[in-house]
Amino acid sequence: MSHLYVMVSSRTVPWRKPDVPTPLEPVMAFSAMHADAGRVDATLPDLGCGLTWDQVHKVRPRVVLRCPECGHGVHARVSSRGMRHFAHDPGRPPDCAWLNESLEHHQLKLALANAARSAGWQAELEVTGPNASWRADVLATSPDQARSIAWEAQLSPISEDDIRYRTARYEADGIEVCWVTPNSVTWLGSVPAIRVAEQAAEAVIIDGAAGFQFTRGRWQTPDRLTLTEFVQGVQDGSVVVHDVLSRYRQIKVDSTRYAWRHRLWTMAASVEAEGRHELMRQRQDAWRQRQQEAEAAQQAAERRQREDDKRRHEAEHAAEQARRQQEQAQRDEDWWRGFHARLEQDRLRQEAVEQQRRSAAEAAEHERQRLDQAEADAASRWIEKVSETRTHELHNKIIEYVWRNEMGKTATIDTDGPKKEHAYGTAIQLGTRLYGVVRPSPTSMQRLPGQLRVFVLNAREAQLLLETGKVMTEQMVHFDFPDDEQLSLL
Repeated sequence: MSHLYVMVSSRTVPWRKPDVPTPLEPVMAFSAMHADAGRVDATLPDLGCGLTWDQVHKVRPRVVLRCPECGHGVHARVSSRGMRHFAHDPGRPPDCAWLNESLEHHQLKLALANAARSAGWQAELEVTGPNASWRADVLATSPDQARSIAWEAQLSPISEDDIRYRTARYEADGIEVCWVTPNSVTWLGSVPAIRVAEQAAEAVIIDGAAGFQFTRGRWQTPDRLTLTEFVQGVQDGSVVVHDVLSRYRQIKVDSTRYAWRHRLWTMAASVEAEGRHELMRQRQDAWRQRQQEAEAAQQAAERRQREDDKRRHEAEHAAEQARRQQEQAQRDEDWWRGFHARLEQDRLRQEAVEQQRRSAAEAAEHERQRLDQAEADAASRWIEKVSETRTHELHNKIIEYVWRNEMGKTATIDTDGPKKEHAYGTAIQLGTRLYGVVRPSPTSMQRLPGQLRVFVLNAREAQLLLETGKVMTEQMVHFDFPDDEQLSLL
């Protein structure tokens, strides 16, 4: 059986969808209320409030903890599968909302929380909204606090009306929401939702997210999109909810199955491609209608003209024969008269063209050398603005960035330094692949190879390169180095 591994503190535990019923665990939660520290989260190394697990787990005297949902006493516990959580003390109230949550539900919540955190967002589990109008399994908040997304693990049955109502309650409070389920459900496509399955020790999206294939004019679920990749895309805004146009709602889910989806998750490029395809189809339909009408009119006109054309053709043919004979005779005379004149003109023209070509080539070569020298001089001034010490610090920052964002891989900085073919920047290799360029010269951005990452000292340098129009914002990676060594730039 495959597993989705999720992190709980420094330990790894699997989220598994059992083929047989799982032995019952005590009713658990990942959050509790501490008398002094406030809300504590068992999935975070510092419990979200600066405490350690050992300060609440099996300590004497026992720490007073209470359930955020029902207020009953809870205690810190580690499950038989290695999950840190809080279990209710004996005598818990029967109406606590966490009584009906399965172990699989808890593990899916953990997977969602860790995916949200890996994308750089704050994630809290089991958060209750104002006036108790909603309770999010995982509430992810962007670093600037501008966006909040509720990630809901939905394993128990729920009607389409109920899930629409719960979605509306989130939206009323300005909270985005995505429902995540491993089950085949009827409401997928009615609300922002995805279906996940376990493959190769991680969860992948098997329904609810799709890309538009313009050449085939249809939506299709990607072959392999992990839950972590999907959550990161939603949180960074590259993946959005889209209401599918009516004629494209039959989505290809896999190689053998299609499903009707009114709403799905996708990227802006796919939304634009669907719109272009719809406009193309509308134009084609209109064109076919006009073509049919034009063909009918043309056929009628052709029938009326056919006999007239036949009579006219016979008369025109005789006149044309006579005209051609006369024109041919005149052409023969004109050709011989102009033959020698054309020879002389061609000779003079070729000489002039050759002279112009040589002059233009010499001027172009001179201009190219001048521009190359000016570009090289500008690049030298750009490079000299930063000391070797600051350059070394920047390289260290880049290696750390690649290690964090490329799953622990180590980048290699080109020891030869800036090169012309890299826009007078320094190449960064990830294995054998050219990964990015460090501080390319603003006057040489046209030489930047491909859609590479561009690393610069700070936001001002990033803005300077963006103003060239040769690099996109999503390619830029800048750090917070000061401008104390760069009093003037190009």
